[in-house]
Amino acid sequence: MRIRCCAAVIVGVVCAAAVARAEPRAEIAAKTKAAMASYDALDYDAARRLLNQALAIAKRAKLDRDPIVARVYLDLGIAQLASSDQEAAKVALLSAVQIDPRIAIEPAYKSAELVRMLDEARAAASDTGEPAGDDCRTRAIQVIVDGARRGVAQPVEVVIGGDVSPARVVAMYRPEGAIDFTEARLTRRAGCRYAGTIPAAAMHGPLLHYYVAAYDANNKVLAAKGSSGSPNVLELGGAASHADDPAGTGPPLPPPSDRGAGGDVVDQPGQPARGPKRPTVMLAVSGGTGFGYVTGKTEGENMVQKCCIGSSPVVVTAELGYRMTPRLSLGAVGRLGLPIGANIMGHSNIAPAGFVRLGYAFADSGDGVHVMGEVGFGILRNTIKLDTNMPGMDTDIVAQGPLLFGTGIGFTKHLSPALALVVDLDALAAAAIVNKLSTAINLNSGISADLRLGLAVGF
Repeated sequence: MRIRCCAAVIVGVVCAAAVARAEPRAEIAAKTKAAMASYDALDYDAARRLLNQALAIAKRAKLDRDPIVARVYLDLGIAQLASSDQEAAKVALLSAVQIDPRIAIEPAYKSAELVRMLDEARAAASDTGEPAGDDCRTRAIQVIVDGARRGVAQPVEVVIGGDVSPARVVAMYRPEGAIDFTEARLTRRAGCRYAGTIPAAAMHGPLLHYYVAAYDANNKVLAAKGSSGSPNVLELGGAASHADDPAGTGPPLPPPSDRGAGGDVVDQPGQPARGPKRPTVMLAVSGGTGFGYVTGKTEGENMVQKCCIGSSPVVVTAELGYRMTPRLSLGAVGRLGLPIGANIMGHSNIAPAGFVRLGYAFADSGDGVHVMGEVGFGILRNTIKLDTNMPGMDTDIVAQGPLLFGTGIGFTKHLSPALALVVDLDALAAAAIVNKLSTAINLNSGISADLRLGLAVGF
């Protein structure tokens, strides 16, 4: 009877442990699913917040090396890349393959860029190993912070890969509500271990933000865990918890001499996101010049006799676009050409047109090369020289349209999450389905091209 009771107790303990372990797994899985639903809705900030919360749950449950966490890191890398933070994406993907070298990208999120970055992460992981004692073979920076309590100085221990030779290693910290980070210098101990202390005076309030960075002699960051814009978080008063960015996948760190406001406040599990959402609506304004192949009759009733290249010296466009997926966008475009230089009476001074434009970017971040196709209605006008010897009456305008369609290629570079520099080159074909429209008395068919430079603002 006693043996049966002992067996029942053992079985009960084992079952309770299994249930306790299953609950964090289920919570991690739910956070990951919700995060990717936010990603599908183009809310990349919410996706990253939820994935970092899933990592915080895993750390508290001591599931850091569990395969389910590898999937969280992989999805975090996908979300970071979509948020135009390639360096953070690389760190997250490296963390994923260090746990599960065979992890693969789901078909719905696969792209050539992600596949390449994951392969590079595997190659980097295969060249490194986990540190064992003083054997510092890894390139990663590992931070050990345990038992955070209010009013008690907090020890910080850091392990840095042997291939990194920092001039100094620091822990940057700030209590919740503070603006600036304060530096705590870490000193080298045995091997590749560095240690220091966050003073007790800083250990107040519910949270402490911190990150760790190793710098070379020129103040360049060699390795980091967290950043001023996306710091790690300690919950004070109980067990230490890395909240929103345990992977250290925030944006690149500035050197201490460049520290200012210290970055954004990191959202905590169960709290609404405090940062702005990734823009899905954008307004782009650009200006440039254009030229075209022209034929037919000018607006001054002259025939085009010389070959056939006209110019539109000033072209201005405005586009209101919507990002349907990380790569695909749909926009409404207004184009205004200013045919400058004509000296024949009776010509128009403007060339208005409107388009519907479909754009495709070759990177999930939206940066880099993109292509576009468009269809619209309106008038293109180009200035040409006439075959005449009459001074002061030798420059006229050729109108094209009204059915317009075209294609183009461009390049985008984000200056911030909500501001981007855009360069576009597009070709427009005009079909003269009618001979006259409004002030355009002689419409012709032809081809024009525009080269423009502008800025896009996201909302």
